[in-house]
Amino acid sequence: MLQKAIDLFEKEEFEEAYKIFKELAKEGNAEAMYYIGMLYYEGWGVEKNEEEAIKWWKRANRRGSLDAKYMLQTICATSSVFARE
Repeated sequence: MLQKAIDLFEKEEFEEAYKIFKELAKEGNAEAMYYIGMLYYEGWGVEKNEEEAIKWWKRANRRGSLDAKYMLQTICATSSVFARE
């Protein structure tokens, strides 16, 4: 299921990928949470929302996602949103 969502993401079928990632995230899948953060951060298939992206990356980070940790570290210095979380 995760690979199907990633394949859709890579084909830029973001709305379909989001639906699958969302279901997987409900089950606690950290990688799905990371991808949801990316979708929100870039505005791919959803309305662009940096605050929502950070929330998803924080959830993924708590579950051990190194990709989410990297994104949080990367935007920490440049985002005023991050300070409010």
